[in-house]
Parts: sequence; C-alpha cells; structure tokens
Amino acid sequence: MSITSSTQSITARIAERLAGAVGQRKFAMWFDQSARFDFKADQNALTVSVPNRFVADWIGKHFQGDLQSAADSEAGCSVQLSVQVSPQDFGAATPPVADLPSNDHAHAAPAPRFGDSVAAVSSSSSINPAAAPVPRHLSVLASDDSTVKPHEPAVRRPQNAPLSHLQPVVMSRPVPRGSAGRKMRHRLEDFVVGPSNELAFAAASRVADDDAATAGHPLFIHGGCGLGKTHLLQGICQRHLSREPGAKVLYVTGEQFTNDYIAAVRTNKLDAFRNRVRKLDLLAIDDIHFIANKQATQQEFLHCFDHIELGGARVVLASDSHPKLIKQFSEALVSRCVRGMVVQIHEPDTETRERLVRVLAERRNMVLQPSAANAIAQHCDGSVREIEGVLTKLHALASLTGSGSSSRLGGITEPIGHTLVDRLFQHDAPRTRKKPIRFDEIAKTVSEELQIDCGQILGSSRNKHVVLARSITIYLAYELTSMSYPEIAGQMGRKTHSTIITAAKRMKKQIETGEAMLLPSEATAVTPKELVDRITRILKRG
Repeated sequence: MSITSSTQSITARIAERLAGAVGQRKFAMWFDQSARFDFKADQNALTVSVPNRFVADWIGKHFQGDLQSAADSEAGCSVQLSVQVSPQDFGAATPPVADLPSNDHAHAAPAPRFGDSVAAVSSSSSINPAAAPVPRHLSVLASDDSTVKPHEPAVRRPQNAPLSHLQPVVMSRPVPRGSAGRKMRHRLEDFVVGPSNELAFAAASRVADDDAATAGHPLFIHGGCGLGKTHLLQGICQRHLSREPGAKVLYVTGEQFTNDYIAAVRTNKLDAFRNRVRKLDLLAIDDIHFIANKQATQQEFLHCFDHIELGGARVVLASDSHPKLIKQFSEALVSRCVRGMVVQIHEPDTETRERLVRVLAERRNMVLQPSAANAIAQHCDGSVREIEGVLTKLHALASLTGSGSSSRLGGITEPIGHTLVDRLFQHDAPRTRKKPIRFDEIAKTVSEELQIDCGQILGSSRNKHVVLARSITIYLAYELTSMSYPEIAGQMGRKTHSTIITAAKRMKKQIETGEAMLLPSEATAVTPKELVDRITRILKRG
C-alpha cells in the first residue's frame, strides 16, 4: 500500500485497524494492492485512491462502515471520507470501465450507486465537509474534472491501446500428463462404468476424442456430490491433452473462474483474462452453479461461452443440479446449456458399488474377499467418497489388528474377510433419521427424482410416467410410514381408498417382475426396484 510520508503513522494505523476489522484476506484482496490512502490532518479528510469504479463501488458497499470507524478511531474525530478513481496511480493510463456491466459486481446482486446516497464530486474540487448535508459520507472522485455518473464511464480506453503492461491472470492450469499435480489426477480409463453413469461416460468420451458431432455443443453433466462429475471433467481434459499435447485446455471450478474474473477487473487486466479464456480449445468448469447469483460473472462467462463455441472449441460443465433447476441462473445461460447434451449421473446400484469397492481397494494394495466387498457395497449406498472413507478406516484397522501383513508398498497382503468389515461397521453410529418420514416428503422426493411436478402426481393425469410416480409415492407411503390406505387416500385427495390399494398392489407386482423401462428422467433403462430403492435411501438419509 502506498502511504504519503507526511501522514505515514496515522495512515498505517488506520490500515492496521481496518485489516483487523475486515480480516487479513479481504484486506489483502481489496486494499493491499488496490487502494492508496492519503490522510490530510488539517482537513480531517481521508482520500482512498482506487484503480477503477468497480473497486470504488465494492469498497463503498462492503467496507464503508469499517473504514469510517477505523479512520475516526485513529484521528480522534469525525473524518471526511472520499474514494478517488485514479487509474494512472496503478500503472495504467485509463481503466477499461467500458467493459464492465454498470454498477454490477461478481459476488452478489448489483450494488447501490454512490450517487443514490452520497455526493459524487470532482477531484479538482477541494473536499469541503460543509458541502455535504451529512458529515459522515463517502464521496466518489473521478480522475479527471468530470463527475462520475452512475451509468457512464468516466473515461474509455482506446480500442487499440497496447496491452503489453498486462500480466496473464493466474488460473488453475491443466497439469501435464504424468505430473503429480492434484488438480488433474483423474483419467477416463479409471472411471468405473455402470448403468447409473454409462451415458455420461459415453458423452464425455466423445468430447475427449474430439468427435466432430460435439463441436459447438456443450456437455452439461449433473448429479449428486461424489458421483464422478469431477472425474469425468478431468478425464476429458487429460485425454484431450494426450491426443493433442499442444492444445489449450483449462479445467477450473466455478469459484476459481469467479475469483479470477474479479481479480482481472480489480487490476485492470480484463482484456488479458478474456484473451486467454476465449482462445481455448477446451474449457471445463466444475461446480458451475457457483456463479448462479453473480450477475456480472454470468454475463462474462456467457460472452466467453459464445466466443469459444463459435470457434468450434468444446465447453464442458458440471453441476449438482439440472441447469433449469439452478436458481438465479440467467435465462440466456440456461438456454446455452440445454442447447447441447445434458446428462445426469445417478447413485450407483449395488453391483456397480461392489465393483467400485474392489477397484478402490486394489489402488490401496488391499485384497478383499467377495463377501467383504459385498458388505461394504451394501453399507455404502451413497457417494464414492463414502466408499473411500470406509476403505481408509478398514486399511487402518487391518494394520492395527494384524489381520493382514503389510507389504513393502504399505498394502495389506492377506485377503480381508467379512469378520473385519463387520467389526468396522459395529463402531459406526446407526444412520437413522431423527424424524419420521412424512407423506409430503415422499411426494417431493419422487417428484425430484422422476422430474415430474408434484401437482401432477397428486392429480388425475393418466400419463404412464405420472401414473408410475403416483404408484411409487403410494407404495412408499404405505411401506415407510404408519399411514393406512384411507389416510393415504386423504393425502392424495381421493374420496375412496380403493384406487390407492390398486396402485400399491400394481407397484409391488412391477417390483417383483423387474421389467426395465425407459423414463425421461433416466439416462438408461431402469427397473422399478432400482427406482424405489434409490428413493428409499434418499428418504432414510433425511
């Protein structure tokens, strides 16, 4: 931070007090390299110089109170605050404010304009406390003699201005093949494929292999946590790099993309940021839902999205939810996402989980007897991370009890049987709900899993998919609650319970028959038993 020599002591104390109030991380981000303090003791005035309007708006919205308090405490009186936009003090002739959405930022809804509550005065004018109706306010000063207007940039950078002074924005870069970097540790060859994820794997493989049909069409993968979305995204990047070593590939999280965009705006390096992102051959963004409520970041990503696709490059995104179900996702962004292929990863079935257990155990140099692998698969009915956690504890238990001799590589050389697995699980707290399952919770879960409106389930539609969802709801309500058929009928809005009994019997027969069927919400054919078991696990986990 640059501090004038005449007031070095008091400005240093103000900065120290401010850092203590807002935290070192926020202070380093918004003040350490992006603000310069100038305190005039004879006027009791503190001027904060910043590189652009974006930083000025952010400081005014989030730190005005802390800044005022720090200045007043150190000066021993009421201090007049002002923020001066002075890009020339930060190594750039003019800030690229024309590139920024008006009064917007990347972390929340648009900030209130300073002009709505405080005076905007010229930097050529003297700071006169008497000119303001409220003595404690924050003024925004332009770097020239004109007043900064809310929706007009004070200055604009010439289109042909040189960018040699800009340094590349640091983002998460792809790790070269064979590197030990943790950012890109997954490969498609290691992905365990099953009915719950085979469509997502096939789509990912096509993108990674540069299939011509995927050019210009994004791939959007969604599903619960720990089901393999990150594995697929990193696998796509790794395979693409192995096929084309010179390709420009970027894997990044939604949070990192947001942070890098903010850093580019804050340091007047937005052109460098755009130049790097828009020239990629493959862009993979994990947890894209992170930008859902960030209007400016969404707008910037949308422009990058369009630019990349027009050039024939690939865009791969991953999220916990379908793009249409992500709240505060802009309509334009949802439209771009669903224009390509949207695939869902479901929780793996028992057979796939058992294969996962064996594969993950082999990577730890552990040998499991079939009964032990099956017991772990039955116990871990959630994500892959849960299986990894159990295997970690099992490895430790086997080493401590001497159930298997350790190899030179730290593995367990003797097969681990069912007895040790049972011993491991007996220490786990039973995973039971604290509250009983309610009918409306069952209906909501069925609605979300089958992607059918809850009103249709409780209605009278005879669509075969709606009828199936209704039958599952009735069946689970009878099996998982203490409700009788007449009570279920009342919840369903039926006058008699005869149709409720018929639906429950029909569902039970379909489960016993086990005939696979195709549903709009499923990537592949699924049996009624698989559907019911999956929904039951979700409900029991609460």
